[in-house]
Parts: sequence; structure tokens; C-alpha cells
Amino acid sequence: MNNDIYSLIDSANEQLKQLGLADATIKTYQQRTFSQIIRRYEKEGDYQYRQEIMNELLFEAEKQFCKGLFSRKTRNWRRRGVKILQEIHEKGSFQWKLCNASFSPGIPHVFEDTVSDLMQSLSISKKYRKEVLSIITRFCLFLQDRNILDFQHSSPADLRDFLAKMHEARPKSMDKVVTSLKKLFRFLGSTGKATDNYWIILSAPRSRDHSVKPAIPQAEILTVICEIDRGKKPGKRDFAILSLAATTGLRAGDIASLKLTDIFWKDNEIRLSQGKTGHRLVLPLQSSVRDALSDYILNERPKSTSNKVFLRNIAPFLPFRDGVSIASIFRRYLKKANIQHYPNDGKTFHGIRRSLGTTMVSKGIPVTTVSQVLGHQEIRSTRQYVSMDVDGLRRCTLSMKTIGGGI
Repeated sequence: MNNDIYSLIDSANEQLKQLGLADATIKTYQQRTFSQIIRRYEKEGDYQYRQEIMNELLFEAEKQFCKGLFSRKTRNWRRRGVKILQEIHEKGSFQWKLCNASFSPGIPHVFEDTVSDLMQSLSISKKYRKEVLSIITRFCLFLQDRNILDFQHSSPADLRDFLAKMHEARPKSMDKVVTSLKKLFRFLGSTGKATDNYWIILSAPRSRDHSVKPAIPQAEILTVICEIDRGKKPGKRDFAILSLAATTGLRAGDIASLKLTDIFWKDNEIRLSQGKTGHRLVLPLQSSVRDALSDYILNERPKSTSNKVFLRNIAPFLPFRDGVSIASIFRRYLKKANIQHYPNDGKTFHGIRRSLGTTMVSKGIPVTTVSQVLGHQEIRSTRQYVSMDVDGLRRCTLSMKTIGGGI
């Protein structure tokens, strides 16, 4: 194959068309990623494929994203285009893959050796390894932006500023951020590349949010589900997804990863391993939800070799990568139902799970049973639903007249 960049892009467009992607989608690839790649090669004055240029494009996209100058969507478009051309260059064709949000273009080369030694020294799972590497990569990019090219030249003030920046971008992930940085600085300390001053910052107590999260009312969940038109694609799929969530309380990620073999039709059960905990969960399948699932699988689900129940409704009909897309389905119908949604009001996909737990508690179902249905491993995870049952708590309160013989 001719390896000039124009030929590779022509091949990519042709293969995207063969996958069944719409002309508008292919045009978006051209505008958002391929045209940017062409401009870079024109600037270099060399139109033959060069891996170092592609690596620089990946690095720049990640850097702009970390600075907040690129949205996540723009970053993903850029790197998806680069990976497609890279695969065509190496193999002559590419395999369609959903963009991996945890992908990193690599540690800045000045930090590569140290970070590589650190990662080799860690005995952690593959998934956790990716999380740690992603956070450390961001820290290295942060230092590079400050023209700090060696960990020894960084200061506690740099670390403090990075933590502040991460808290602004990812306030709910600060435990992971701090834990990852502790691993880094513990390693740096053992090799004489950092001082104990960093531990003053990393060991500082952090405030935690123990507030009880609200849940979306059951009536509003029903209103949202009623907005789904099962006569139009992907109505049957969306109806099955939201009905399943409302009756089982499954997390979005578990619905996205649900397999055809997880449904036991004769027993009216769903049996799966939870993505969050890895523990097995067996849930009853209501007849109405079973009918919704079978209606989707038999009458709307695209033909596919995938064993996942729910697939995207546009070519190439892949399964959802995670629960983010599942949650976006709920948001779309929430908006269609004209239900106002504000931050922290509980009107989210996970709010459906909280609503089910609260409803069960309000009906007198023991907390231990609610815990089993929701797949909680510790009873304290379920106690929040008792706190959310305001009416039930009100009935349990003592009258002031019974205290001290009356007032």
C-alpha cells in the first residue's frame, strides 16, 4: 500500500463506508480528525506516514484535554483518527473499536524511565494499573507544562497546585488521585528522588461527603418510561433498559455488560457478576420486563456475533463500552418528558437505583433484603435508603407529649 498520508486517509474513509457508517459520520471524521492530521503533515512538508508525527498528535490532544482546551469528545475524535491510520499503515485495514477513555498517549519521555520502574514494582490489577498510570501521566504533563523536567526539581507547591486542579476536574475521584500519587512519591522517596515534605500534603485529612443522596420519585420514573415510543428504533431497546433498571436497580455498567447468557428465561431470573464488586448477583425477572427484553431481542436487536444483550442502533452495531451511554439514554427521555433536572437532585440513572431501594424500605422490606437485591456487600451501604425514607422516619418519631410527662 502507498503509505503517503492522503492514500491512508482515502483508505480509511472507504473502510468506514463499508462498515455502514452514515455519510455525515464519515464527514465528521474528515473534519474533526483527518483534516487536522493533514495540516500537521503539510506543516512538516513530508507526506509519508511517520509514527513520530502521529505520537506527537496523540500527545498534543491529551495535553490540550488536560488543560481544558479540548473537550473529551474532541480528544476522542483526534486520537481515534490517529489510531485508525496507524492500524491501516501496519495491517492494511483497521478493526472498529470504541474509543477507550483510559487510553494515554504516553508519559513525557523525560519521566519515562522512572515511571516505568515504578509500574514494574507495583503488584496491582490490570484495571487499577491503568488508573494509577493515567493519574501519574497527568501529573507528569502538569510538571512539563511548568517546565519541570525532573521529579527532583518539583516542589510541594507543585503537588498542592496539581491536587487543586484535579479536585476541580474530578472532585469525586480524589481518593484515587491521592492514593496513586502516594505510590509515586513512596517510590521516589525510596530512590532518593523526593523528600518527606510531600507526605505532609498527601497525608492531610480530606473531607468526605457522607450526605444522603436524593432519589428520583417513582412517579417521574414512570413518566420518563412512558415517553419511549416502542414503534420506532431504538424504542424497544430503551424501554427494556429503563424497565430493567426500575425493577432491579442494576447499575448502568452492569446493564451495559449484561450478556444473553445471563438471562435465565425458564427461571425468570438474571444471574450476573457485578462490575463494581465482582460478586455474583441473582435477581428475579418480572414478567413485564421479561416480555420487554424478548420483544427487543427478537424484533429490534441488530444481528451480531456479540453476546451482549444491548447494542448500539447504528452501524457497526457494537455493544456499549460502559454505563455512560446507558445513563445518557435516561437523560434524553428525562429531557423529553420536560422534567427539570438540577445538580444533586437525584434525577439521574443512578437515582433510579436509589428510588428502588427507598421504595422497598418504605414498604417495610427488611434492610438486609434490600441489601441483597442491590448487591451490597455491607449493610452500611444500604442504610442510606433508611435515611431517605422521610415519611417512615416521621412515623417513628416520638411525640413531645410523651417526653418528661408532657409539656
